[in-house]
Amino acid sequence: MTAIIDIDIFADIICPWCYIGKKRLEAAFALRPNVTPRYRWRTFLLNPTMPQQGMDRQAYLHAKFGPAASAVYARISKAGAEAGIDFNFMDIEKTPDSRPIHKLLIAAGPDADPLSEHFFQAYFLDGLDISDKDIQTDLVAKAGLDIAVLQARDGEAESQLVEDLDEGRMAGIEGVPMMIFSERYSLAGAYPPDVLVSAIDACVRPASDV
Repeated sequence: MTAIIDIDIFADIICPWCYIGKKRLEAAFALRPNVTPRYRWRTFLLNPTMPQQGMDRQAYLHAKFGPAASAVYARISKAGAEAGIDFNFMDIEKTPDSRPIHKLLIAAGPDADPLSEHFFQAYFLDGLDISDKDIQTDLVAKAGLDIAVLQARDGEAESQLVEDLDEGRMAGIEGVPMMIFSERYSLAGAYPPDVLVSAIDACVRPASDV
C-alpha cells in the first residue's frame, strides 16, 4: 500500500544548495517507492534586498563572498556533481530578483515541483536569465502549464509569498533548503539521502511507534 506524505520546502530558486537538496530528496524517495511525496513550495529569499532588475553575477558574488567565492563554489560544484548536477556557474551573467519566480511556483500549486526543476536547470545548467518574461513563459510551457493561468493567480500568490516570508522569520529560518515532513519533522540543509530516508520512515510509521 502506498503512503503519501506532505513536505513543505522553504527554498529559493537561485540557491544551489536548494537544487542539491532537491536531488538528494528525490534519491531518498527512490529508496522508498511505496511512499509518494506531496510537495508544497514555500518562499525564502536569499537576497531580500535584491533590486528588481537583479545584479551582475560577478558583482553579486564579490559583495556576498569576497575573495572566498571561488572556494565556496568549488565546494558547491563538488556536492552538485555527487548529486548528479553539472553546475555551469560560468555562464550565469545575472543574479535575478527571485520574487516573480516564487509567485509562479506558488501559483503552480501541486505542479510547483516539476516547474522548479525547469527553473533550476535553466539557471544553473543553461545560464539563462530566468527573470526574463519570455524565458519564464517558455519554462512554464515546458512544464505543461499555462502562464496566463498562473498570472491570474498572482494576487493569491503574492499573499502566500508574504505569509511564507513572515512564517520563515518567526520560525527563525536563516538558510535553505528547509524541509518540513508531515508538519512533524524539519531538516535545515541539503542532507544526504540516508538522513532524508530516516525522516520519511518516521513520517510513515504511526506516531505511537516513533
